Amino acid sequence: MKLFRAVVREIPENLNSLLWMNLLSAVAMTAFVGLVSTAVQEAATGRISARLLLMFAITVMLFHITHVYTLVTASQDTERLIHKLRVRLFDLVRRADLVTVERIGHASLQGALTQDTQILSQVLPILVLGFQQAVMLLFLAAYLAWLSPLACLLAFGLAGLAVVVRFRRVKQLRKFMQSAASAEERVFNGLTELLQGFKEIRMSGPRAAGVTGVLAEASRESRTANALLKAQWGRNFAVIESMLYSLVGLMVFVVPLLAAGYHEVILPATLAVMFISGPVYTVSVVTPFVTQAELALENIEKMQETLGPAAEAAASETACTLGKDPASIALAGAALTYRDTGGSALFTVGPIAAEFHAGQITFITGGNGSGKSTLLRLLTGLIPLDAGRLLADDAPLATDQMQDYRDRISAIFSDYHLSRRLYCIDNPDPARIRGLLERLDLQSKVTVRDNTFSTIDLSSGQRKRLAFVVAELEDKPIIVLDEWAADQDPHFRRIFYEELLPDLKARGKIVICVTHDERWFPMADRIYRMEEGRIEAVRA
Repeated sequence: MKLFRAVVREIPENLNSLLWMNLLSAVAMTAFVGLVSTAVQEAATGRISARLLLMFAITVMLFHITHVYTLVTASQDTERLIHKLRVRLFDLVRRADLVTVERIGHASLQGALTQDTQILSQVLPILVLGFQQAVMLLFLAAYLAWLSPLACLLAFGLAGLAVVVRFRRVKQLRKFMQSAASAEERVFNGLTELLQGFKEIRMSGPRAAGVTGVLAEASRESRTANALLKAQWGRNFAVIESMLYSLVGLMVFVVPLLAAGYHEVILPATLAVMFISGPVYTVSVVTPFVTQAELALENIEKMQETLGPAAEAAASETACTLGKDPASIALAGAALTYRDTGGSALFTVGPIAAEFHAGQITFITGGNGSGKSTLLRLLTGLIPLDAGRLLADDAPLATDQMQDYRDRISAIFSDYHLSRRLYCIDNPDPARIRGLLERLDLQSKVTVRDNTFSTIDLSSGQRKRLAFVVAELEDKPIIVLDEWAADQDPHFRRIFYEELLPDLKARGKIVICVTHDERWFPMADRIYRMEEGRIEAVRA
């Protein structure tokens, strides 16, 4: 079983103690059943034994202690397992290349990191409880066999049949679970599109109707799949419950006809069977959870297998450094082809020949879809080249230098993400922060405390200015600004071109700016134009 192997591999520390506690719990329960049977028989004669009462109290206490230890330890170990799986996925995502992450999709990644890990978190303690009940069944079976071998055979024959029925039905449940999970993922994808594309949806009635229609259809499919799953679950529950009730009738009506002398043990045997019904029911109920946990673990492991090769390929990217900040970077014959899932070419960028120098401002211009974003991704090392070379100081960058190269670049992409926390900026100078916030007219909007911005709930232009503050605090030798001025008012657009960019240039940085503001083209030392994936030097 894949789930058992994962538990043994990831969290083996407490397995032995859990096993021993389960055995003690089973012993306590068996002793409990025997004591109850004896006490009932003595009570029928009008006697109450203090010795039995003391033994009963000790048995209950032992069962309570072992039961609590098992459940608490299982819960703690489960969370340790979830933590390990999540951290491993976090690391794989961090080290994977952008193409792999985009191919997998945010919805699938979030599903593995949240939904699937939550399923494991909820289900694993239940499975431990099921294992505890299974061990208890073995001891109760031995006790019942001691009372009446025939009663034990018939009782566990029927109980075994109930479990077999449950297992057979679980195979059907697995299909329902997969269908329900697939439907839920479609709902999640539709909801993501609704929320992320809310502005565009509000701007178009037909678009809004189309998106919500698709989302409603996905919800209907989810409703149908989940209803079928729950209906099958309910039928399974009713069948198992009826079979367990039949166990008591079997002991009272059938066994006495077949076993001589059974009347002498009918009371303790019937009590034993009644106590057996609970564990049998628990084991049968837990069985579908095994399937659910297996599916969740399969999804997580598939995600690891998909991310693994990309992360492994990137593992060597941190082995070497550049030695010094590059005075120039360049693309030579660089090319990349986007392909569909079948491998057919969709769009090709390149071959690209472009160079960028320290102490110079380079503008990149071009229409939408011309390849500017891909150019930036190639230049910053976010995605690997299909052909050509990425150069630093005229020397090809080796794979083991890529992370150090990326660490020397501050980038504000058009689809940038602004974090509230200032990561990797240790002990920033408060005076410098105040100066930057004042220069960009953010001092009344934002403060910094404990390396965290007080807010990032700002307009798009203000958010970009705050991202520029972060880039300035990072103070890296290369800065990439993708349409930074597009969301600024005329005042800050002028400040950007006439003050901020010249200041970066004066400090010897490699400044790369994607822009359409032809009015400020004279500010650039070099201009490249992208068109249909090709590049030409307008000013070199």
